[in-house]
This record gives sequence, C-alpha cells and structure tokens, in this order.
Amino acid sequence: MKPDWMLMILGGALLLIVFSFWRAHIGKGEFDAFDIIMENGRVSKIAVAFMLVLGVTTWVIIDLQIKGALTEGYFTVYGTMWVVPLVAKVVFNKADAPAGTTITTEIKSTEKTTL
Repeated sequence: MKPDWMLMILGGALLLIVFSFWRAHIGKGEFDAFDIIMENGRVSKIAVAFMLVLGVTTWVIIDLQIKGALTEGYFTVYGTMWVVPLVAKVVFNKADAPAGTTITTEIKSTEKTTL
C-alpha cells in the first residue's frame, strides 16, 4: 500500500498550525487561544459550533480537492458560507466601534423650580 502524500502533508501542516497556536498561547504575549471559543469568560456554544462546522466543511473541501472532485459550485458555496456571516457581522454589528472612534453624546439638564 503506497502512502497518501497529500494527506501526510496536510496532517503535518495541521500539526504545525496547532503547535504554533500552543506556543503563542503559553508564551508571554497577549494571545489566548481560548478567546476563539470564549465570550464574556464563558464557552460560547455558537463559537464552538462555528469552529466545528468550519473544520468539517474545510475538511470536505480539501478531501474533494485531493480526490479531484472539487467543482466551482462547491467552492463557491464554501466561500459564501464563510464570507457572508463575517460581512454581515461587520455591516450589522455597530455596537463594536473601531479603536480611535470618537463617540459624542449630548447631556441636557433640566431645572425644576417650585412656585
């Protein structure tokens, strides 16, 4: 049985990425790998599901490419699944103001007088 070199290269690349994340996480920098799945100090179900689905769909696309069965339609659907939610978050989530943004509010005071 001959080894599948593409899968071995893919596995090696995955190990390198995981090792890089681990080194950055335990280093003295500001990177915390748990921020990928945490929200307000708790594990976010949506973030975990998002990462799981990203991993599975990416694996399917890579597997289709290795087998030579990846079509433009599959790749377009894959790209759309991961680009549209990110664009929607940027466009519709105005609560997160970019750094350096000045927010001006007006405070009006009223006086109450008694006669």
